[in-house]
Amino acid sequence: MHLSFLPILAILAASHIAAHADTQADTPAEAPADTSQSIHINSIRNPELKSYRVMAAGLDAFDEHHALAPTAREVRFKLVAGSRAPADAMRDLALRIAGNETSIALPLSADGSFTLPRSAQADSEDADLITNKKKGQYRWQPAIQSDGVPAGMRRLGDLRLQCQVMIAIAKKEIPFWVRTLVGTLLRTTDWCSAEQLKMGTRSDAPLASATLLAGEQRIAVKVEKEGRSFLAPIGDTRYADDTLIELVYQQDAAGTPPASP
Repeated sequence: MHLSFLPILAILAASHIAAHADTQADTPAEAPADTSQSIHINSIRNPELKSYRVMAAGLDAFDEHHALAPTAREVRFKLVAGSRAPADAMRDLALRIAGNETSIALPLSADGSFTLPRSAQADSEDADLITNKKKGQYRWQPAIQSDGVPAGMRRLGDLRLQCQVMIAIAKKEIPFWVRTLVGTLLRTTDWCSAEQLKMGTRSDAPLASATLLAGEQRIAVKVEKEGRSFLAPIGDTRYADDTLIELVYQQDAAGTPPASP
């Protein structure tokens, strides 16, 4: 049986949630407050936000399952504009951890990604990650990349670790009955290791193809959503964590058109 995250995500979406798991017992070091830049959110009604505790659970999952990608230095999180977001959704986007006393600006890279610092104060205040944009325009997702992975490739262990982070966050948000339902469907509490599970993985550029490189084998990986996603076989134990998936983008597959005479 081949499963994908589609039925699971449908259940999660119906419950209005996202993704992750248990927090570590150790008390995290507090990140310093950053007042070097201001984010004007007071005038934004119903802004896009996430609980700091929920997102920090992703950091715990990264630490717990780091053996899947031992050379990955960090987990980055990314704000991605949804299909219904306006064309300028990423323009002037800003993000901050905000609590009763906490105010930590989180610099965003050009692709909308950021690192999340540990903050004991933000945790104790049950602070939020708040944007300066309205709710419902973005998706939050983790991104993990091991050192040394060639351009145009994704490492299977990275994707497995990415799944652990994503699901850990989801488990913090979803109600008990949803966790029970999904666990029953997958027959395991470790959703990411479910046999033959395939994870839809977003591509920043449209794909022409995706190919799993397993020894001498070249195995086609399904590309979907008009090339914007591929199904990584993260639950298939036949493939080691160091297995690579080769991505060919549509613009490269088409080649460069000849110059006009």
